[in-house]
Parts: sequence; structure tokens; C-alpha cells
Amino acid sequence: MPASLSSRVREPALAEHLRDTWAADAVPFHMPGHKGGVGAPALGVELLGRAAYEADVSELGGFDYLHGPESALREAQAWVAATMGASRSWFLINGATVGNIAAICATVKEGDSLLMARDSHRSVYAGIWASGARPLYLPPIRNDTLDGLFGVDPREVERALAADPSIRAVHITSPSMYGFTVPVAEIAAITAAHDVPLIVDEAHGTHFAFHPRFPTPALTCGADLVVHSPHKTIGALTQAALLHLEGDRVDPSLVDRFLQMLQSSSPSALLLVSLATALDEMAREGQEHWARTLSLADHARDTLARSGTLVPYGTEIAGTPGITGFDPVKLAVDTRPLGMSGYEAQRWLRAHRRIDAETADVGRLVFSITMADTAATVEALLDALSALSANASEPSADRSGSPSFWPSTAPVCALTPRAAANVPEVPVALAKTVGRVAAEMIVPYPPGIPLLVPGEVISAELVDSIVQLLGSGCRVVGMSDAGGATLRCTQ
Repeated sequence: MPASLSSRVREPALAEHLRDTWAADAVPFHMPGHKGGVGAPALGVELLGRAAYEADVSELGGFDYLHGPESALREAQAWVAATMGASRSWFLINGATVGNIAAICATVKEGDSLLMARDSHRSVYAGIWASGARPLYLPPIRNDTLDGLFGVDPREVERALAADPSIRAVHITSPSMYGFTVPVAEIAAITAAHDVPLIVDEAHGTHFAFHPRFPTPALTCGADLVVHSPHKTIGALTQAALLHLEGDRVDPSLVDRFLQMLQSSSPSALLLVSLATALDEMAREGQEHWARTLSLADHARDTLARSGTLVPYGTEIAGTPGITGFDPVKLAVDTRPLGMSGYEAQRWLRAHRRIDAETADVGRLVFSITMADTAATVEALLDALSALSANASEPSADRSGSPSFWPSTAPVCALTPRAAANVPEVPVALAKTVGRVAAEMIVPYPPGIPLLVPGEVISAELVDSIVQLLGSGCRVVGMSDAGGATLRCTQ
């Protein structure tokens, strides 16, 4: 935990500022039109509560403005930066998505290359499109234990930077949605030696700073720009996120410029205050909260390990190529011993036990245990997984029966995503797309990692993956043809 984390004896400044805005009791003739909830729809008040509308204030009523903070919001962002070990921190109201896009736009431009892992979130590809840069993919690492492409090899980062001077930034994701972490510190040392900024999408790891059992935070490892999603693990409202900058390799004024372009000009006070209060509570009580949560996660992991069937991934993945460890509050289990895909298991749990997993794929389920969980919720999960095992049609000890849907190699990039968006496109029968250039993004969701990106050459292996995903019941986002019979390709 950073040494700067200390207890506060009063409310966060932004929460006090919100109360002061309420206390002004002015008669508004400005946005929002519901004017403190007076004009709010009755059903909205019934569902969300009067307080949600009362707290929906704007800069026109005196609340500090996100795109030019001068008082409480400026103080709050400075406090978060000091708390998390950054030079600057920005509050985001368009999710980690806008953090990734702004970080990329602030570090690369048209004609530059961004060195990145192919299994990056779709927002990274949006940043590539917005910047006009060319994606240069790190070689994927085949992991037989996990049956998929996971991790980043620092040696490949070194090779790429030494060979290609067009690389102006490196982007990696750690942890993944599965909880696996990559060697951020090693990669940061390499990028620093080449004077190239390192961007880390640590959206699923905001909590790493608040207990010593978690992996080392990316900022501590030497990253230049780090994206966080506090709503994922520490209690902020959905869509509230953070972007941090450390050091002087990236110009903060460029980050400011792109965030002002990309974020709403009418920022939500609810989202901003939820960030301040979530981080404040973490600074005061995070160690205690996470100690309790880790105990629950340990109990769940040990119970499943003893079951011998749904064995959670854990210490055996540490030290495998490109992976340094895992987040202990992420419970990733292999469903193939049950003769089921992760999607089938997810549907069964929802229908029969009202249990919702964080994500699923063709052979796994992932559950996120947070501070909101109790012994009762964890026991409900364990009971549901036991029932799932008992109801499996063909249990098997073989973990190799269902291949990963990820192709074994990264696709060939024939056009940049921006260039692909500027050429005519046509629908092509899926079976006849091999060798064509994709014009649309194909995203299994969750986890939101694109299988195919505009500008990439479609391989037979990719077509097989798409067929497998659609057949397994996975939700695929981005296809114009929802039935999957055609893909849009460049002419």
C-alpha cells in the first residue's frame, strides 16, 4: 500500500462541495431540466429515489466543473493522485473506455505505431482508430494450462522497440478479466530505457493499492499512464473511472485536451462524487475491507479445490510464460470437466440458482468476489457450483476437449482501423470471407476483447472461431448481421 494512504477525519472535499451546492437553495433557471428532482418523472423517482435527482447538479448551479476544475474537484483529483502514487489523476465519467482512448491519443498520432497485446479491450482499438495510429501486435503466448493466449513476454517488447522506431507507445492490460497479471515492472523498465511511454489498462485492478496480498499496482511498477475502473471493485458508480499519469514522458496538457474532446460537456456530479467517496473509504478502511474479502475468497478457492471437479485457477499459473500471478479475489474455474462450455454453465447457474458470473467463455467461468460479498453470498455460490457439478451431463477429468476460440496467431493488419473505415464495404457470406479484409469489429462480450478488427485479414481459423462462438451461445457484438451469416468486408 502506498505510504500516502492515511485516514481522513472529515468527508471528502467533493462530498462537502455537493452538500454546499444543495445548501445554496437557489431557484434554478438552468439545466438539468428536472431542477433538483421537482420535475423528475414519477417512475424515475420511484426507481432511483429523490436523492439521486437532487444530487444531479451541474456547474451552472455552482458545482465545480470537470473540464476546468477550480476548487473541490481539483482538490479531489490532486488527493487521488497523491493517494495512488501519480503525478496527475483525472476523474472520468465515460468509463475506462475514455481513459484508454485519451491515453492513446495523447501518445501516438497518425503514422505512429502502438505496440500492444492483441487481447486488448475494444476501447484500445477505438483509441487506435481515433489517433490514426497503426497497431503493432506483440506475439501471442500460447498457454496450454489455460488453453488460450495469455500474457506478455517482455523480451518481445524489447525486440519490437529495438526494431521499429515508429513505435511511440506501448499498451498492455494487467490484470485480465480472468485475474491474470503480466510482468509490468519488467516491461516498464524496457519502455523507460527506450524513452517510450507505457500505458497499462488496469481497469480490473483498482483495488491492488489497498492490500499487500494483491499484485503490485502498475503505477508502483513504473507505468506512465494507468487506467482504472473503480466501479468494478471498490464501490464507485458504473461508468466512473480514473486515468493517472506518473513522470514526464507524457504531456499532461495533451491528456487534458483529449479528455475535453472525448468526455461529455455535461459531467454527472453523481459519478464524480462516487469516485471521491469510494477512494476515500478505501484510504481509510481498505485494508480491513479487503482482509475480510480475501478470507471469503480463500474459503471459496479452497472449497472448490477440494471438490476435485471445478478446480479454480491459482498458484499453478504463476511463473508460466508472460504471467506473473493472479488476483486472489477473482475466481476463475474450468467448466470442461463437466462436459459444458462456460456459456452453458453460466445459463444454468442463472436459470436454476440465480447466480450471475462476471464472465464466461468456451471453457471457463469467472466470479468476482468483492467487499459487497458476505459468507452467505459465497456459500450460495459454492452451493450453486456444487449443484452445477451434480447436474452435469458428462463429467470428465479431461481439460483438453474444448479448444479455445482464440486463433493461434494474431491476424495480419492490412489496413489501419481508420483507413478501413474510409473505404467502401460489402456484406460477404461468412464461409467466403477467408482472405478478405474485415470492415467491422467482432467482439465476444464479455470480455469485450475483439476477435476481429477492421483492417485485419480474415483467416480460416478466425471464421472457425466465429462459428464456434455463435454456436456456443456467446453474445457477439459488432456484427451487422446478427444471425452471423455474413460479415462486412472492404471492397
